[in-house]
Amino acid sequence: MANIYGTEKSILRFEAGGAIVEGLTALAAGILAILGIVGLMPTSAASIATLLIGAALLEQGTAVAGEYTKLLNQVSGGSFSRGELAVGTTAEFVIGGAAVTLGILSLVAIYPMVLLPCAVIAIGAALVLTSGSTVRLNDLKLEAAQAGALAQNMAHAAVSGAAGAQMLAGFATVVLGIIALVSAQATLTLTLVALLVSAASLTLSASALSGRMLGTLHKERGSTPGQP
Repeated sequence: MANIYGTEKSILRFEAGGAIVEGLTALAAGILAILGIVGLMPTSAASIATLLIGAALLEQGTAVAGEYTKLLNQVSGGSFSRGELAVGTTAEFVIGGAAVTLGILSLVAIYPMVLLPCAVIAIGAALVLTSGSTVRLNDLKLEAAQAGALAQNMAHAAVSGAAGAQMLAGFATVVLGIIALVSAQATLTLTLVALLVSAASLTLSASALSGRMLGTLHKERGSTPGQP
């Protein structure tokens, strides 16, 4: 039993660490977007910010998939298989990898005014597609904890609000990316604004995810006397 507890605690620490890294990566992307908006090497700033946001999406997919696995194993009594993971995490992996690739290509000056808006549109789509992951994750956690109906309704309402904000940020990012793609005057500025919006959304999402996992780790530590 001690070995099982130690393994779960190590997994939680790894997942929380991944969510923290995701938040810091998205925060760095947002800072770069701001620097680009004020005119400090805007093309390079947009390219690196795109690369960082792609990496943040990959980190988010890893963290969410790990917590899904743990919670679904608890709810299903250990009968859950990895093939049952939500489709949303797949979108994060695929679009995150694409954003990293497009950011690198733009950084080496391969059609940046086309590739960067395309990357922004893909990032916005990822935010929209994965906006429900937080809600589903929270519902699973409440089910695993056997929370009461009132607690479930309150938590669901709070998390749904955060997911709605992420969806709006995703739609805004897509719209800005499309306008940037067809614009001949403000392509780079609109792209940087879209990157700032998506980076802010990912930073908030990562903060919420890491907070939930660290809270779970603290609760498990407190409920198991004598464990380090």
